[in-house]
Amino acid sequence: MRGMLNVILTVILVMAIPAAAAAGPDVRIYTAAGRELERGQLAEVLDPYEVIIFGEYHDNDVLHQLEYGLLQNVFARDNKLAVSLEMFERDVQGQLDSYLAGRLTEVEFLDKSRPWKNYRQAYRPLVEFAKAQALPVLAANIPRQAAAHYAQTGSLAGVGAELEMYLPQLHSAPDGEYRRRFMALMGSGQMPVRAENLDRYYKAQCLKDDTMAESIADFLRQRPDYKLIHYQGDFHSRQRLGVVEKLQMLRPELKVAVITPVYTENPADLANLPPRYRNAGDIIIFLQQPGQQGEK
Repeated sequence: MRGMLNVILTVILVMAIPAAAAAGPDVRIYTAAGRELERGQLAEVLDPYEVIIFGEYHDNDVLHQLEYGLLQNVFARDNKLAVSLEMFERDVQGQLDSYLAGRLTEVEFLDKSRPWKNYRQAYRPLVEFAKAQALPVLAANIPRQAAAHYAQTGSLAGVGAELEMYLPQLHSAPDGEYRRRFMALMGSGQMPVRAENLDRYYKAQCLKDDTMAESIADFLRQRPDYKLIHYQGDFHSRQRLGVVEKLQMLRPELKVAVITPVYTENPADLANLPPRYRNAGDIIIFLQQPGQQGEK
Protein backbone atom coordinates (compact mmCIF):
# COMPACT_ATOMS: atom_id res chain seq x y z
CA MET A 1 0.00 0.00 0.00
CA ARG A 2 2.73 2.48 0.95
CA GLY A 3 4.62 1.65 -2.25
CA MET A 4 1.55 2.48 -4.32
CA LEU A 5 1.08 5.76 -2.42
CA ASN A 6 4.67 6.75 -3.09
CA VAL A 7 4.27 6.16 -6.81
CA ILE A 8 1.06 8.15 -6.97
CA LEU A 9 2.34 11.03 -4.85
CA THR A 10 5.68 11.40 -6.60
CA VAL A 11 4.52 11.01 -10.19
CA ILE A 12 0.80 10.80 -10.87
CA LEU A 13 -0.63 13.57 -8.72
CA VAL A 14 1.61 16.22 -10.25
CA MET A 15 0.48 15.58 -13.81
CA ALA A 16 -2.50 17.30 -15.36
CA ILE A 17 -3.07 14.61 -17.99
CA PRO A 18 -2.07 10.96 -18.40
CA ALA A 19 1.40 9.90 -19.45
CA ALA A 20 2.06 10.01 -23.18
CA ALA A 21 4.84 9.46 -25.65
CA ALA A 22 7.23 12.35 -26.16
CA ALA A 23 5.70 15.11 -28.25
CA GLY A 24 7.03 15.98 -31.67
CA PRO A 25 9.24 18.99 -32.29
CA ASP A 26 6.49 21.30 -33.52
CA VAL A 27 5.55 23.88 -30.87
CA ARG A 28 3.72 27.20 -30.79
CA ILE A 29 4.27 29.62 -27.93
CA TYR A 30 1.96 32.49 -26.92
CA THR A 31 1.74 35.02 -24.16
CA ALA A 32 -1.57 35.17 -22.31
CA ALA A 33 -2.28 38.38 -24.23
CA GLY A 34 -2.06 36.44 -27.50
CA ARG A 35 1.40 37.47 -28.76
CA GLU A 36 3.17 34.62 -30.52
CA LEU A 37 6.81 34.06 -29.52
CA GLU A 38 9.80 32.29 -30.93
CA ARG A 39 11.61 30.02 -28.50
CA GLY A 40 14.51 32.44 -28.26
CA GLN A 41 12.20 35.28 -27.22
CA LEU A 42 11.03 33.62 -24.02
CA ALA A 43 13.88 34.78 -21.82
CA GLU A 44 13.47 38.40 -22.90
CA VAL A 45 9.72 38.36 -22.25
CA LEU A 46 10.36 36.89 -18.80
CA ASP A 47 12.92 39.56 -17.83
CA PRO A 48 10.54 41.49 -15.51
CA TYR A 49 9.74 38.45 -13.37
CA GLU A 50 11.56 37.36 -10.23
CA VAL A 51 10.12 33.84 -10.31
CA ILE A 52 9.45 31.69 -13.36
CA ILE A 53 7.30 28.61 -12.74
CA PHE A 54 7.71 26.12 -15.58
CA GLY A 55 4.87 23.59 -15.52
CA GLU A 56 5.67 20.42 -17.42
CA TYR A 57 4.41 17.03 -18.49
CA HIS A 58 7.08 14.90 -16.88
CA ASP A 59 7.47 12.52 -19.81
CA ASN A 60 7.68 15.11 -22.59
CA ASP A 61 11.14 15.44 -24.15
CA VAL A 62 10.26 18.59 -26.08
CA LEU A 63 9.36 20.40 -22.87
CA HIS A 64 12.58 19.20 -21.24
CA GLN A 65 14.53 20.66 -24.16
CA LEU A 66 12.65 23.94 -23.80
CA GLU A 67 13.35 23.97 -20.06
CA TYR A 68 17.06 23.55 -20.66
CA GLY A 69 17.12 26.18 -23.39
CA LEU A 70 15.25 28.64 -21.20
CA LEU A 71 17.68 28.08 -18.33
CA GLN A 72 20.62 28.85 -20.61
CA ASN A 73 18.98 31.92 -22.11
CA VAL A 74 17.83 33.39 -18.80
CA PHE A 75 21.31 32.86 -17.36
CA ALA A 76 22.81 34.70 -20.33
CA ARG A 77 20.68 37.70 -19.38
CA ASP A 78 21.00 37.45 -15.59
CA ASN A 79 23.70 35.34 -13.93
CA LYS A 80 22.21 35.75 -10.45
CA LEU A 81 19.95 32.81 -11.09
CA ALA A 82 18.76 29.85 -9.03
CA VAL A 83 17.12 26.61 -10.09
CA SER A 84 14.35 24.98 -8.04
CA LEU A 85 13.11 21.43 -8.62
CA GLU A 86 10.04 19.49 -7.59
CA MET A 87 12.05 16.39 -8.47
CA PHE A 88 14.28 16.54 -5.38
CA GLU A 89 13.09 16.68 -1.79
CA ARG A 90 14.16 18.89 1.10
CA ASP A 91 15.88 16.15 3.04
CA VAL A 92 18.46 15.64 0.24
CA GLN A 93 19.42 19.32 -0.06
CA GLY A 94 22.73 18.57 1.65
CA GLN A 95 23.59 15.84 -0.84
CA LEU A 96 22.61 18.09 -3.73
CA ASP A 97 24.76 20.93 -2.39
CA SER A 98 27.69 18.56 -1.90
CA TYR A 99 27.43 17.34 -5.48
CA LEU A 100 27.25 20.87 -6.87
CA ALA A 101 30.33 21.79 -4.83
CA GLY A 102 32.26 18.73 -6.04
CA ARG A 103 32.34 16.94 -2.68
CA LEU A 104 30.33 13.99 -4.00
CA THR A 105 30.69 12.14 -7.26
CA GLU A 106 27.61 11.87 -9.43
CA VAL A 107 27.27 8.19 -8.56
CA GLU A 108 27.38 9.00 -4.84
CA PHE A 109 24.92 11.86 -5.27
CA LEU A 110 22.36 9.80 -7.16
CA ASP A 111 22.73 6.93 -4.72
CA LYS A 112 21.82 9.24 -1.84
CA SER A 113 19.18 11.52 -3.37
CA ARG A 114 16.32 9.34 -4.74
CA PRO A 115 16.32 10.75 -8.30
CA TRP A 116 13.29 10.24 -10.50
CA LYS A 117 13.54 7.41 -13.02
CA ASN A 118 13.88 9.83 -15.94
CA TYR A 119 16.44 12.02 -14.18
CA ARG A 120 19.26 11.36 -16.62
CA GLN A 121 17.44 12.45 -19.76
CA ALA A 122 15.04 15.00 -18.26
CA TYR A 123 16.64 16.83 -15.31
CA ARG A 124 20.33 16.04 -15.35
CA PRO A 125 20.97 18.75 -17.99
CA LEU A 126 19.50 21.37 -15.64
CA VAL A 127 21.57 20.21 -12.67
CA GLU A 128 24.76 19.91 -14.72
CA PHE A 129 24.32 23.39 -16.18
CA ALA A 130 23.79 24.77 -12.69
CA LYS A 131 26.86 22.90 -11.45
CA ALA A 132 29.02 24.24 -14.29
CA GLN A 133 27.85 27.81 -13.67
CA ALA A 134 27.89 27.56 -9.84
CA LEU A 135 24.14 28.24 -9.59
CA PRO A 136 22.17 27.31 -6.46
CA VAL A 137 19.71 24.44 -6.89
CA LEU A 138 16.81 23.92 -4.48
CA ALA A 139 15.53 20.49 -3.54
CA ALA A 140 12.11 22.07 -3.08
CA ASN A 141 9.66 19.27 -2.44
CA ILE A 142 8.37 17.58 0.70
CA PRO A 143 10.04 14.23 1.48
CA ARG A 144 7.89 11.59 -0.12
CA GLN A 145 7.65 9.60 3.11
CA ALA A 146 5.86 12.54 4.74
CA ALA A 147 3.45 12.98 1.83
CA ALA A 148 2.71 9.26 1.76
CA HIS A 149 2.05 9.22 5.53
CA TYR A 150 -0.34 12.15 5.16
CA ALA A 151 -2.18 10.57 2.24
CA GLN A 152 -2.52 7.30 4.10
CA THR A 153 -3.61 8.65 7.50
CA GLY A 154 -5.02 12.11 6.79
CA SER A 155 -2.85 13.52 9.58
CA LEU A 156 0.70 14.78 10.00
CA ALA A 157 0.76 13.47 13.55
CA GLY A 158 3.24 10.64 13.81
CA VAL A 159 5.12 11.62 10.69
CA GLY A 160 8.34 11.15 12.62
CA ALA A 161 10.82 13.55 14.18
CA GLU A 162 13.30 13.00 11.35
CA LEU A 163 10.79 14.44 8.87
CA GLU A 164 9.12 17.16 10.94
CA MET A 165 11.90 19.66 10.20
CA TYR A 166 11.05 19.48 6.49
CA LEU A 167 7.34 20.27 6.87
CA PRO A 168 6.21 23.75 5.79
CA GLN A 169 5.45 26.32 8.49
CA LEU A 170 2.04 27.00 6.95
CA HIS A 171 -0.22 24.36 5.45
CA SER A 172 -3.79 24.51 4.19
CA ALA A 173 -6.00 22.49 1.88
CA PRO A 174 -8.68 25.02 0.97
CA ASP A 175 -11.91 24.57 -0.93
CA GLY A 176 -12.14 26.31 -4.27
CA GLU A 177 -11.09 25.87 -7.88
CA TYR A 178 -7.91 23.92 -7.14
CA ARG A 179 -9.78 21.35 -5.07
CA ARG A 180 -12.50 21.13 -7.72
CA ARG A 181 -9.93 20.49 -10.46
CA PHE A 182 -8.09 17.93 -8.35
CA MET A 183 -11.24 16.00 -7.54
CA ALA A 184 -12.34 16.08 -11.18
CA LEU A 185 -8.97 14.73 -12.32
CA MET A 186 -8.77 12.01 -9.70
CA GLY A 187 -12.39 11.03 -10.21
CA SER A 188 -12.06 10.84 -13.98
CA GLY A 189 -11.06 7.19 -13.97
CA GLN A 190 -7.51 8.00 -15.11
CA MET A 191 -6.03 7.54 -11.63
CA PRO A 192 -6.20 4.44 -9.36
CA VAL A 193 -7.69 6.25 -6.34
CA ARG A 194 -10.79 5.20 -4.45
CA ALA A 195 -13.36 7.93 -3.76
CA GLU A 196 -13.02 7.63 0.03
CA ASN A 197 -9.30 8.45 -0.24
CA LEU A 198 -9.63 11.60 -2.33
CA ASP A 199 -9.75 14.08 0.54
CA ARG A 200 -6.52 12.72 2.07
CA TYR A 201 -4.81 12.73 -1.30
CA TYR A 202 -5.86 16.32 -1.88
CA LYS A 203 -4.35 17.30 1.46
CA ALA A 204 -1.09 15.58 0.49
CA GLN A 205 -1.12 17.44 -2.83
CA CYS A 206 -1.53 20.75 -0.99
CA LEU A 207 1.29 19.79 1.40
CA LYS A 208 3.58 19.50 -1.61
CA ASP A 209 2.41 22.89 -2.89
CA ASP A 210 2.98 24.55 0.48
CA THR A 211 6.45 23.04 0.77
CA MET A 212 7.60 24.08 -2.69
CA ALA A 213 6.17 27.57 -2.26
CA GLU A 214 7.94 27.96 1.09
CA SER A 215 11.22 26.69 -0.35
CA ILE A 216 11.08 29.35 -3.07
CA ALA A 217 9.97 32.11 -0.71
CA ASP A 218 12.67 31.33 1.85
CA PHE A 219 15.44 31.28 -0.74
CA LEU A 220 14.42 34.63 -2.21
CA ARG A 221 14.10 36.13 1.25
CA GLN A 222 17.72 35.18 1.89
CA ARG A 223 18.90 36.18 -1.60
CA PRO A 224 16.57 38.94 -2.78
CA ASP A 225 18.83 39.87 -5.70
CA TYR A 226 18.34 36.47 -7.36
CA LYS A 227 15.96 35.34 -10.08
CA LEU A 228 14.61 31.78 -9.75
CA ILE A 229 13.26 29.20 -12.19
CA HIS A 230 11.17 26.46 -10.62
CA TYR A 231 10.40 23.27 -12.57
CA GLN A 232 7.37 21.19 -11.59
CA GLY A 233 4.38 19.27 -12.88
CA ASP A 234 1.83 21.36 -14.72
CA PHE A 235 -1.02 20.61 -12.31
CA HIS A 236 0.84 22.44 -9.53
CA SER A 237 0.64 25.78 -11.37
CA ARG A 238 -2.03 25.77 -14.10
CA GLN A 239 -4.35 28.76 -13.78
CA ARG A 240 -1.90 30.20 -11.22
CA LEU A 241 -3.19 27.78 -8.58
CA GLY A 242 -1.29 25.36 -6.35
CA VAL A 243 2.29 26.46 -5.76
CA VAL A 244 1.70 29.85 -7.37
CA GLU A 245 -1.28 30.66 -5.17
CA LYS A 246 0.60 29.56 -2.05
CA LEU A 247 3.77 31.46 -3.02
CA GLN A 248 1.85 34.68 -3.57
CA MET A 249 0.23 34.27 -0.16
CA LEU A 250 3.71 34.07 1.38
CA ARG A 251 5.33 36.75 -0.79
CA PRO A 252 2.63 38.82 -2.53
CA GLU A 253 5.19 41.32 -3.80
CA LEU A 254 7.00 38.80 -5.99
CA LYS A 255 6.46 38.96 -9.73
CA VAL A 256 5.69 35.39 -10.77
CA ALA A 257 5.38 34.11 -14.35
CA VAL A 258 3.72 30.77 -15.11
CA ILE A 259 4.54 28.65 -18.15
CA THR A 260 1.78 26.17 -19.02
CA PRO A 261 1.89 23.39 -21.64
CA VAL A 262 -1.08 22.25 -23.70
CA TYR A 263 -1.28 19.23 -26.01
CA THR A 264 -2.92 20.02 -29.32
CA GLU A 265 -3.73 18.03 -32.45
CA ASN A 266 -1.48 20.13 -34.69
CA PRO A 267 0.27 23.23 -33.32
CA ALA A 268 0.99 24.47 -36.85
CA ASP A 269 -2.76 24.90 -37.39
CA LEU A 270 -3.07 27.46 -34.59
CA ALA A 271 -3.50 30.95 -36.01
CA ASN A 272 -3.65 32.56 -32.57
CA LEU A 273 -4.13 31.77 -28.90
CA PRO A 274 -7.47 30.01 -28.26
CA PRO A 275 -9.36 32.25 -25.80
CA ARG A 276 -10.01 29.43 -23.31
CA TYR A 277 -6.29 29.27 -22.47
CA ARG A 278 -5.80 32.93 -21.57
CA ASN A 279 -6.04 32.14 -17.86
CA ALA A 280 -3.95 28.96 -17.99
CA GLY A 281 -0.66 30.82 -17.47
CA ASP A 282 1.43 33.78 -18.59
CA ILE A 283 3.11 31.74 -21.32
CA ILE A 284 1.24 28.93 -23.10
CA ILE A 285 3.23 26.27 -24.99
CA PHE A 286 1.24 24.19 -27.48
CA LEU A 287 2.76 20.80 -28.27
CA GLN A 288 1.82 18.03 -30.63
CA GLN A 289 0.88 14.74 -29.02
CA PRO A 290 1.56 11.90 -31.48
CA GLY A 291 -1.06 9.20 -31.77
CA GLN A 292 -3.71 10.97 -29.72
CA GLN A 293 -6.10 13.78 -30.52
CA GLY A 294 -5.49 16.86 -28.46
CA GLU A 295 -7.11 20.26 -28.20
CA LYS A 296 -7.96 22.17 -31.36
